[in-house]
Amino acid sequence: MKEWLLIVWIGTTTNFTVMERHLSEESCNQSAEKLKASTDPKFTVECSSDLREGRSQLPKPFGSGGVAK
Repeated sequence: MKEWLLIVWIGTTTNFTVMERHLSEESCNQSAEKLKASTDPKFTVECSSDLREGRSQLPKPFGSGGVAK
């Protein structure tokens, strides 16, 4: 099952906050539209199921950090 995240991008693509989690893209998009209406236009509100780019406030998987030797 794919999880959709409602994200607010702050400035650049490396700085964002996960606002909500949804089980469907439709539900996420509905929440995104409501949030866009009440959010400053300088912030980007979107739904995503892929967080490979940018830094996240989500915890990193075990073993994903550190220095390669």
